Amino acid sequence: FKTEDFDRYESIFKKLVKAYDALSEKEEILLQSLVLELIYTLSNDAEGQMRKSQFKKNNYMLIERSIEYIKAHLAEDLSLEKVAAAVSLSPIHFHNIFKKALSKTLHVYVEEQRIKKAIDLLLTTELNLTEISYECGFSSQSYFSYVFKRRMKTTPRKYAQEINKTKA
Repeated sequence: FKTEDFDRYESIFKKLVKAYDALSEKEEILLQSLVLELIYTLSNDAEGQMRKSQFKKNNYMLIERSIEYIKAHLAEDLSLEKVAAAVSLSPIHFHNIFKKALSKTLHVYVEEQRIKKAIDLLLTTELNLTEISYECGFSSQSYFSYVFKRRMKTTPRKYAQEINKTKA
């Protein structure tokens, strides 16, 4: 297992070797106490690793639940407060674990998911831009077009036209 206290282990092992080399009745007691210290240190480190592992597993499960919630409610309000409440966390705590897990904020992630859905709708339906924008949770067609162009470097219609040209 990994340890963050390598120096402590090294020190204990050096003392063990020194005590073993000069083994006398007095050193035998020292040797036993060093072995007990080593066992105690290993036990504490292993327990700490298990706690960290369980914490990461719990956070991973919360992130998975939040992603499922986001995908199921893409057309709705997905504010930090709303998504955090859906996974029973405070907004600040949720923001911290979400950003650490995905290396992006909730806002950026939601925007990416909405654009992906918009692209799918642009290519697979005959919905107009206003309908697509509301289906994807954008407050207006103009805001949808603004976000789409900022992310995709082209307008939604031009994007769909280019994709359809390459299919033909």
